[in-house]
Amino acid sequence: MHKFAGRGWATWSIYSYSEPREQRVRIAWDSFAYPTALDSTTFGYRWNDELVTKKDTKDGPLVTLPEYYRLEKDGKKSRWVVVQPKDVPAETELAEVSFSPPAGRPSEPYVTPDDPDSCWKKPGPVAGPFQAHPGDGSVVTYYWYRFADQPALLNADLTDKERESLQKRVERLHRNWKKDRDYLAPPAIGKLADIDPALIVTPPPGLEVGYVPIATRQAAEE
Repeated sequence: MHKFAGRGWATWSIYSYSEPREQRVRIAWDSFAYPTALDSTTFGYRWNDELVTKKDTKDGPLVTLPEYYRLEKDGKKSRWVVVQPKDVPAETELAEVSFSPPAGRPSEPYVTPDDPDSCWKKPGPVAGPFQAHPGDGSVVTYYWYRFADQPALLNADLTDKERESLQKRVERLHRNWKKDRDYLAPPAIGKLADIDPALIVTPPPGLEVGYVPIATRQAAEE
């Protein structure tokens, strides 16, 4: 277990990416969000309540980052610093501008290649198709593959012997690691994230050991 020293650290580089690389100016991120070690093994961010807006939602607390910034000189360098809405100069007319996202076309379905000679088809799945219906309104189509024959491993530059070694290890895990046991210590503070129950699937009879579900398509519910 890695122990965080002090307040923790982050490697974020926040810039205005609309500018060419050589002209990019750093945003003063650490003025409203700074890394902290909540305890010796828990890393997170603390927010400056004067510069961000917090809202409780059914999915948990939501933090809205500052909307307005002013370009200032910081020694020889420049940076964007936060400006409160009440301090935005009237002559900029920014307070009258709406930054709501544009209405675009619905996203195209995510679909895997259908070439019969592709890694998705050769050697291919052993069962399916099946469908899951997560809470975002989409439909996920998935198949069950033998672990060593899933497309990711077929493209992982492994030899057949190495893939079969992985297969044996996974079969041992599936036989011995049951879902009603703890394999990591529960968190000392906070809560674990929830997973959409529609994404927790049960293998068909006979495929409980050595097989995995692989998604091949996701699209909006018709």
